[in-house]
Amino acid sequence: MRLRRAERLSLEIRLRLVNSPPQLTPASQGIPLSSGRRWHLRLAVVRGVVGMLPSCTFNRTRLLALKACGVRIGHATMFLGLPHLQGPGSIVSRLHIGGYCGFNDGCLFDLNAPVTIGNHVSVGHEARFLTTITQEGVQIAAPITVGDGVWLGARCTIMGGVTVGAGSVIGAGVTVSADIPPNMLITGAKPVSLARWR
Repeated sequence: MRLRRAERLSLEIRLRLVNSPPQLTPASQGIPLSSGRRWHLRLAVVRGVVGMLPSCTFNRTRLLALKACGVRIGHATMFLGLPHLQGPGSIVSRLHIGGYCGFNDGCLFDLNAPVTIGNHVSVGHEARFLTTITQEGVQIAAPITVGDGVWLGARCTIMGGVTVGAGSVIGAGVTVSADIPPNMLITGAKPVSLARWR
């Protein structure tokens, strides 16, 4: 089967994303928003069928449905509710979730840029990962990286271009717009180091 030139380039880009970890760029050097379809058939079918299941039940069914859509998810990760994935183009190739993670109900992933989540990450309900940011009136996309062992509180927001260091704890309702070093507690304006207690 012969591929057209545009399809071949798209396939090469996807293979590069799969075979190499995403390179983090500062928010000031974000990438332009990608174009492509915003409606995804497999995700719509999963949302219609699996989305009707009550929260905190059928966790393995949700996991298998997301894997069937193409999302890369590590071993023993659990979803208490189906996350909302949005963005243009091949969004499932931009989401990488490690093993032994737990996601509560209502999580939102804006996947204009890659979102990488490490192992043993706990995410509260209605947490948002927003890769689209506005700078000087122009919308750009920047990747998000969450390190191993991070706890994200309910309704917290992680903005594009942010790296959350391993072992950090983000309180409920906190918006993170700058990099967080490892082993930090963020509940408001003043971060607290957790290194002495670990």
